[in-house]
Formats: sequence, C-alpha cells, structure tokens
Amino acid sequence: MSLIMNIVNRMPGYYVVTLNGRLDGTTCADCEAKINPLLIPETRAIMFDMSNLDYISSMGLRIVIKTRKFIEGNGGSIHIINMQPQIEKVFVISNLLHGMTLFASVKEADDYFDTIQKKVLASLQ
Repeated sequence: MSLIMNIVNRMPGYYVVTLNGRLDGTTCADCEAKINPLLIPETRAIMFDMSNLDYISSMGLRIVIKTRKFIEGNGGSIHIINMQPQIEKVFVISNLLHGMTLFASVKEADDYFDTIQKKVLASLQ
C-alpha cells in the first residue's frame, strides 16, 4: 500500500497535512519532499490528520520528529488529529506524545486555533 498525502493551507502559516495509507521506508522520501517546503519560519502550525494512516515506521516517525523540531524551534506548534489506536501506540512507545497536542477532529482543532488567534489579537490592542 502507498501513501496518499494532501496538504491544505488553512490560513497563512497554518497547514493541515492529511496522511492516508502507510508512512514507511518506501513512502517516506515522497512525504518528506512534500513537507520540506513547509519548514520555513513563517509556518506557525502543522496539523497532521492521521485518520486514514494505517501504519507508521521509524522512518515515518523521523519525519514527524524533524518537522516538530523545526516548527517548535521557530515558535510554532505541531498538532495531530484523528490518530488511529495502532499509530498512537507507536507514538506512546516512542515517547513522542509529550508536549504534542492531540485533537479528535478538525473542528476541535479549528476551535482551538480560533481561540489562540483571538487572544493574540486582543493582546495587540
């Protein structure tokens, strides 16, 4: 099985990366090539939608770790929505969930982002 990716720019600097299929040694190079253009200081948040991700290998974890390190290093954040139980187990075993926000749906994440942006705008007034 392959990996199908979709990247949506929800608003400037905020992206949703949908992963469908397997993120493993065979598919990681393509995934990384599509994510690398997002690794710029202007990116404030990346939300990984894993609702249809069936499998993740250590190579897939490396991509998430690299993305997280860059984005958080520039003051941004990484979020995960719709994580499947088997994928969550891999993240737990790898101790990668610490400090990462998980959301049950896009709506829940959007509500969270909306609240954050309103707070920032209010602090500028």
